[in-house]
Amino acid sequence: NIVPSSVILKGSRFSHCAMKVLVALLLLVQLLSCKALLHGLFHPLHTRVLDCDDPESEEAAAIAVSYINAHHPHGYKYALNSIEKINVLPRRPFGEIFVLELDLLETVCHVVNPLPIENCTVRPPTDHVVEGDCDVKLVKLEGNFSVLSTKCHSTLDSAEDITQICSDCPILALLNDSQVINAVDLALTEYNRGQDGAYVKLLEIGRAQIQHFPDIVSVEFAVVVTNCSAKDAQDHVDDCQLLPTDLAQFGFCNAVVFTKTNITVSCTIYEHQPGVTHHHLTHDHLGGQRPTVVQGFKHHDLRHSHHGSVHDTSESSSAETSVGLKPAIPVVKRAVGTVQDPTVPSHPVGPGPRHPVCPGKIRHFQV
Repeated sequence: NIVPSSVILKGSRFSHCAMKVLVALLLLVQLLSCKALLHGLFHPLHTRVLDCDDPESEEAAAIAVSYINAHHPHGYKYALNSIEKINVLPRRPFGEIFVLELDLLETVCHVVNPLPIENCTVRPPTDHVVEGDCDVKLVKLEGNFSVLSTKCHSTLDSAEDITQICSDCPILALLNDSQVINAVDLALTEYNRGQDGAYVKLLEIGRAQIQHFPDIVSVEFAVVVTNCSAKDAQDHVDDCQLLPTDLAQFGFCNAVVFTKTNITVSCTIYEHQPGVTHHHLTHDHLGGQRPTVVQGFKHHDLRHSHHGSVHDTSESSSAETSVGLKPAIPVVKRAVGTVQDPTVPSHPVGPGPRHPVCPGKIRHFQV
């Protein structure tokens, strides 16, 4: 049978049109897919607004403070005073990045003290306060926080502020001051002479204050236990070695030295803490050095132990590539005792983005 040429022509035209439609549909699908992909890769993600006193903010801050104290090898533990700023950023492919600015205060607990930070007393304003400022970045995955990076520094309260609240209160002295070193030597000798336990050696001078007319030197210092008794050390002190790391013991002393014969000293020797070696301190001591006394510092600055990032292989997939670590909303520290008017909203009412309520509450006092 012969098919009319007109039918063949119509069929070819139909096939040609169908092919064009099919190609157009495929191109449209590809275009939409590319657009969606580009949108996902380059479209900025929106941050989640979280107040500084939100329970989630406080949980992140607690993790950060615990990390800071665990990685500060010298000096004293710090307690949270307030959360100054917080940013919460979405993280690709999942999770969130928390960026916090924290205000900390030095406590009376030296890093060798096994007490948890919750049980450590913050130094009063009359005791020449040391304030810490830390920028901390954490990642939250499946409800759990982990620290990505910390950047800290600490500063002394000004001598003028001390004088205003207590005209007779001495300020901190240099840790390598000859009077300070002499006072620590006298106090340590006095302690070892008057006790029946193990002989202890100096590990680190923590703080010192000198009050003049007459000269009274107050010192705080960390010690480490040796394998000698105090009695045996009188004749063989050079043979006294630190205990093995699996038996290591540390202690902390307070002393007031008026003259060579007028010395008050008290030391607390802590029980062995499994897995706790304070390697940085013992390494310096075993190296024959006297940590910090050869340096002209008045306190152990957080800057020396917290500056940089913690290794995290997943960090490159965070949302920072598209969002960026935008600075938080500028804030002004509040004076102590400031109470917000309940009739004034804490953030703008109505349409538009809500800003976080920051800084957070002051837990101790304003420096």
